[in-house]
Amino acid sequence: MARDARPPTSALGERILASLPGLTRFVRRRMGPELRARESASDIVQSTCRELLRAGSAFEDRGEQAFHRWVRGAAEHKLRNRARHWRAARRAGQPEVEGTPEPAAGADVGPEHEAELAEEARRLEAAFRALTPEQRHVLTRSQIDGLSHGALALELRKTPEATRKLVARALARLATELAPGDQ
Repeated sequence: MARDARPPTSALGERILASLPGLTRFVRRRMGPELRARESASDIVQSTCRELLRAGSAFEDRGEQAFHRWVRGAAEHKLRNRARHWRAARRAGQPEVEGTPEPAAGADVGPEHEAELAEEARRLEAAFRALTPEQRHVLTRSQIDGLSHGALALELRKTPEATRKLVARALARLATELAPGDQ
């Protein structure tokens, strides 16, 4: 086969691959707590990408914004379908994860593990609330929304270097707040 004779979906596949970080952030933000408890964001993203590649021949390129709407629309559809699946399974009394073996005796499940997770979530929430509003904003935009230092600098009307330092200070403060105290 000639070197440049690639399948017609390879260009689309490369575009989808390039959109993965943003798609993953989008899915993480849109997953409700019930769905998050049953499935990982990466599984939803992978399944969405598989469906996008299958439907690739139907995709009509109308620019970058249309492409992102198409990708996010597919992810939104996948999230709704998976949430419906788990609600129906719960109503039918089916196990939470079909085909998954029962946890071994002594595995980290049950009330103690749930209490530990809840405590960790409370600690993280309290540490985040202890930050200044500006620190919370830059962490949300850089770490959750995935904005680059340059894009965040434009948003904040600061230099990229000043923005990088602000993010670093916010991360350091969050780490300090999360560090175990003298208990």
